[in-house]
Amino acid sequence: MTECGMCNGWIEEAKECPRCSGEMRDKGRVADFFDDYSPYLDISFTDLVDGDPDSSIQGECVHLFVCEKCGFQDIHST
Repeated sequence: MTECGMCNGWIEEAKECPRCSGEMRDKGRVADFFDDYSPYLDISFTDLVDGDPDSSIQGECVHLFVCEKCGFQDIHST
């Protein structure tokens, strides 16, 4: 199991949008958006398909960030 500060609510992270310089907010783990049951699956399995080949090895979480101004979406490992 990962010790992700964003997943556990310890930290809130915002990033600058590369398109419009607006504020991008964390919307949660990418794997949680695959289907209705994804948030309930074991993290060790969903880390295998989150788009980052090293996340399951290094214990990282891949989060979806969405710009509040233009709607641009990007993923970042934490």
